[in-house]
Amino acid sequence: MAIGKKKSFGILLLLVIVAAAGYTGFVSKTWEKTVSIPYSMLKTGEQVNNAVNLIKWFRPFAGNETLKETVQNGQKTPVVSEDYSLQVLQASTIGSVLKFSKGSAGLECSFTAASDPKTMDECTVTLQYKNSLLAHWLDRGQLEAKAVESLENLKTFMEDTRQFYGYEIEETTVTDTAYIFKSSIVPLTDRRTETKKLYEELIAYSAANNGNYTGTRIFYSTPYGTDKIMLFASIGVANEVKVTPGAAIQYKRMPLGKNLLMATYQGPLNQVSKVFNAMENFKADHKLSSMAIPYFKFISDGIDFADDQVVQLKVYYPIF
Repeated sequence: MAIGKKKSFGILLLLVIVAAAGYTGFVSKTWEKTVSIPYSMLKTGEQVNNAVNLIKWFRPFAGNETLKETVQNGQKTPVVSEDYSLQVLQASTIGSVLKFSKGSAGLECSFTAASDPKTMDECTVTLQYKNSLLAHWLDRGQLEAKAVESLENLKTFMEDTRQFYGYEIEETTVTDTAYIFKSSIVPLTDRRTETKKLYEELIAYSAANNGNYTGTRIFYSTPYGTDKIMLFASIGVANEVKVTPGAAIQYKRMPLGKNLLMATYQGPLNQVSKVFNAMENFKADHKLSSMAIPYFKFISDGIDFADDQVVQLKVYYPIF
């Protein structure tokens, strides 16, 4: 009698184990993971609702600048890298449903941005996908693991200004405060020679008036009509320089500690406008204001630079 009870109990236990294994192995459940993003819901939604932005941070596509979305017969095709492919199935202003595949295996997952109730300048992004309990507990599957890794990389991507805006951008304050400056309107074809001439005049003026030139060279230019350009050149001086009101060369002090955005740039001089555009986007995204023009400081030695010459600059944008 005791043997029969043990046998029945053993069979029952086996059935429970089989049922549990079947349930955990075959029954799907919706899994989700959430990260916080220091940007608004709409700004973040732009990063998750189209393939152009998705491949900047979604693994393993991130970092491959040769990838792009293509259209065949009026339909957008999946982005493909090695054995992986990624396709946007549905999109809204705040998220998307994606088909992520490797070979014959596929995963449908969604990324959705939601406002942070504490502040409109921050949000959360939630990844959702379906998977069996067993697969989730063991290794989550290769595609699922990549999706979770991608969510975490989205946060890293958006918090890194070099990745997100293309340049290192940070907030700093004014340290060099005294300058002499001069501006000039010249033909576009004379930009290089006239810029060099401006710096030569400023350096000579500083030497003649005990300005004690510090080596700092600041510059900004803006189009003037269709065939001319207005140049603004300035040099740092350690001593106060007496100038005649209304004269071509003037002396100015910037308020010590004034807030600035600063970006580091190395590239062709004639492409520095890309940094200005990136800083404008940063300023708008972080709700910063400015009433002053952006400018840059030469880190490269010299005062004579060709338009296509590679230079090192610190680019500044006064903010408040």
